[in-house]
Amino acid sequence: MRKEYIIAIIAAITIVIGIIIGLFLGNRNETTNLQPESDTRLANQKENEKNEIQSIPTVIIDVKTSPNTLYVFQTYYQDCKHTTAETIEIPKEDVNKTEEELQEKYRDWGIQKFTPTEVIFYQEKEGICEEHYLVKDDNGYISIYTLDILGQATLKEKTEIVTNYLPETDRMQLKDGIQVIGQEKLNATLEDYE
Repeated sequence: MRKEYIIAIIAAITIVIGIIIGLFLGNRNETTNLQPESDTRLANQKENEKNEIQSIPTVIIDVKTSPNTLYVFQTYYQDCKHTTAETIEIPKEDVNKTEEELQEKYRDWGIQKFTPTEVIFYQEKEGICEEHYLVKDDNGYISIYTLDILGQATLKEKTEIVTNYLPETDRMQLKDGIQVIGQEKLNATLEDYE
């Protein structure tokens, strides 16, 4: 009886061990089978998140002028082929305006550049710019004349610079008149005679 009892215990232990091994191997196969599905699901979830991120619409913020914006008005003169530029601070009523709003207000000007710190307006005109000068001796003093498209001189300013003490060659040039283009050149020419 004892022998039968020992055989029954060994058989029961073997069955229990077999069941444990079977469950262990079964769970391992289930885990292995679940793993690729889990990885696939995770990959799909990441791809969906990526697509969602890419499909978010962007917000367009209008660029507007600020209180620190500078206006540059450039005028190209077709006959003399010169471009003049005048820089001013933005008028208070133009602060916080878009490019379209400014274009509506300044219809005679095109806008070449528009940033919150600088707006460049541009236009073309027939004729010559107002920076064509004639520097000439006028009764012993240097005078400045502006020239029009026909070369006609109009007195702009009489200076305090006396011509009597200048060298003979300078006095001869000033009698005929010296044509100067641009405010900087005019200032440099006057400095030469002071």
